[in-house]
Amino acid sequence: MQCPTTIHVLGTEIPINVTSERDDVWGEWDGAEGSILLNDKAEGHKLRITFLHELIHGIDDLLGLNVRHHAVYALSQVLWATLVDNPELARWLVEPLTTHEEASHDVDRRPEC
Repeated sequence: MQCPTTIHVLGTEIPINVTSERDDVWGEWDGAEGSILLNDKAEGHKLRITFLHELIHGIDDLLGLNVRHHAVYALSQVLWATLVDNPELARWLVEPLTTHEEASHDVDRRPEC
């Protein structure tokens, strides 16, 4: 399966560019463009972990969370490893929901702190 060319996060379309433009990084979140760049030399798990890493940077940027870089690194590694070690989890997460209530996803609803 190939890497998608776009994804949607919180209603924002994010282009994903797999390119040889940058040899100095495996990937990069471009906040000005709202896009993810992935180095075409990254393959297999390195490409997927890099994608998750840059996606977390993008989510951080969209939400203004100010997550530290080492936390982004750790989250991308752990998330990838968890999905690989538990393939049924990924299938369950994207399984079609059956009721309107289950399918509704109110992103403005946040837990009380």
